Amino acid sequence: MLNKTLLVLILGLFTGLASASAQTPTSTPARVKGRILAARVQGQVTAVAKATGATTILKDGDSVTDQTRIVTGAGASVILVFSNGATVDIAGDSTLDIEDFEQDPFAETVKVADLKQEPGTSTTRLSLTKGELVGKVVHLNVDKGSEFTVQTPVGAAGIRGTTFMIVYNPGPNGTATFSIETSDGSVVFTTAAGTFDVPAGQQITETFDINSGQPTTQILLTDLPPIEAAQIQVISQTIVQAYLNILFPPLAPPPAPPAPGGPPPAGSDSSASGTPSSPTASPPSTTPGAGGP
Repeated sequence: MLNKTLLVLILGLFTGLASASAQTPTSTPARVKGRILAARVQGQVTAVAKATGATTILKDGDSVTDQTRIVTGAGASVILVFSNGATVDIAGDSTLDIEDFEQDPFAETVKVADLKQEPGTSTTRLSLTKGELVGKVVHLNVDKGSEFTVQTPVGAAGIRGTTFMIVYNPGPNGTATFSIETSDGSVVFTTAAGTFDVPAGQQITETFDINSGQPTTQILLTDLPPIEAAQIQVISQTIVQAYLNILFPPLAPPPAPPAPGGPPPAGSDSSASGTPSSPTASPPSTTPGAGGP
């Protein structure tokens, strides 16, 4: 009888533990705003805050946030380095909107040059309304929810982790020329005419009607000309040199909300409004010469 009683108690204990474990949610830290650094600025490059219209002339080492428009002058360029390991080189006479950049927090300092794959997951949304950019993106965790998109007025390019070039130039009579080229990896281009896979060593070049977003002729996938492939490789090496020594400090998760009736979390604004203040993010650090030409 005693043995049976002990057995019932033991089974009850394990059942209770299993039930408690099943009821404990496994939470993933909420994404936070990622960090963006202007690593190499040549000529006049302007950052425009989309909310206020305030303008800043960028220089090497400046931090940039999302909801910012980057405008490059004639002959100018800037390389933007993202804390998820992505980089874009924006050429002269270009306009690029950084619509959104969020990623999972990370606990250790990230050296961009060492990244082969992004830390955690992220969402990056850019919009190229004029000009040219070359992107170099480490492997993204797309299977876990990562997204990197470059929108243009005639379609969107979904990046999976690759080196690519996008050119969009509005022309006369309501037309625009567009091209997307990949050096390695692949890009998925979605437009009103359909969805196209652009694998390594391939390109799409087309003229579009701006008003409808429709191509004026059939979209064809062709081999990337050697001269353009070489151009992408040269720019890619310039990007690598620009971020070679860039370090991003740990990216902390957002502060936990206070318990009902309890004191506000450390660092929050205890004013009458009761609204927690946003923590000040530490700027990305570089070693001397990291942002130089």
